[in-house]
Amino acid sequence: MPQDYMNVARVLNLSEWKILTKVLFPAVLPYMMTGIRLSIGVAWLVIVAAEMLTGGLGIGFWVWDEWNNLNVEHIIIAIFVVGIIGLLLEQALLLVAKRFEY
Repeated sequence: MPQDYMNVARVLNLSEWKILTKVLFPAVLPYMMTGIRLSIGVAWLVIVAAEMLTGGLGIGFWVWDEWNNLNVEHIIIAIFVVGIIGLLLEQALLLVAKRFEY
């Protein structure tokens, strides 16, 4: 965040709450949204991998089960499903991030 933002806030004698809500938060929000987008992508990959290892229900378990059954067609379908869901998550977060850009 540029130091000029804080200098202007001091000159205007803004309260700490106003500085936080009107200066700091809007300045860091685009970076926060980028971090959220990156973390959601990694979280999606980790969830699928964890399902492969732990079993139970989910697309990761389905991929692992189909791998053990040598059903390549279902594995390819699952790869596309994982990719499409990841793409949809990314696009949804891009729309949210564009909402908070200035």
